[in-house]
Amino acid sequence: MAFRVRSSKFRHVFGNGAKKEQCYDNIKITKNAHDSNYCAVNPKFVAVVTESAGGGAFLLLPLERVKFRIFMSTAAI
Repeated sequence: MAFRVRSSKFRHVFGNGAKKEQCYDNIKITKNAHDSNYCAVNPKFVAVVTESAGGGAFLLLPLERVKFRIFMSTAAI
């Protein structure tokens, strides 16, 4: 019995990981066990749900300012 692999037009496509200077650092995401979206992205911003008391807090981060360390004192919405 021969198995046949379905051909894909993406089999020769490879990506590169982002460099550290192109990433955000020190973001504490939520540890909530529910299946849900923890981030949302558009061409200008990324929104990330964060771990906080009281629930519902998220960070809104601009994509034009990467290499930006997130501090614990950063205001959450």
